[in-house]
Amino acid sequence: MVRYRCRPNVMLAAPIVTLPTAIARHLRADLLGRPDPSWHSLAHLVTAQLFPGSACHTLTLPPRDLQDLLAVLLDFSIDFSNGTLTPETCGFTEADIHEAIDLHQHHYGPLLDY
Repeated sequence: MVRYRCRPNVMLAAPIVTLPTAIARHLRADLLGRPDPSWHSLAHLVTAQLFPGSACHTLTLPPRDLQDLLAVLLDFSIDFSNGTLTPETCGFTEADIHEAIDLHQHHYGPLLDY
């Protein structure tokens, strides 16, 4: 029996994540700075969905790309723990990253459900 979950039907839910502008810009710059061109395609998908003047950006991505994006956000969290990333240099905190990830997982659950 499938366990009950208090969230939208995954067949109806778009795989999305909502990011504050500072995280979205840092994410885009990080992806474009990576040597592997596969990350550049994800950066272009993100860039196409950023709108000037918005405080937050809701990104709709294919599940695999969304999983990669969430993995990069977790990398940022590790960078905060290592001290290589600070709120003064990037404009957001580690708590902001975890809030974006938690909000996504609250509404849509783990990506493995897709």
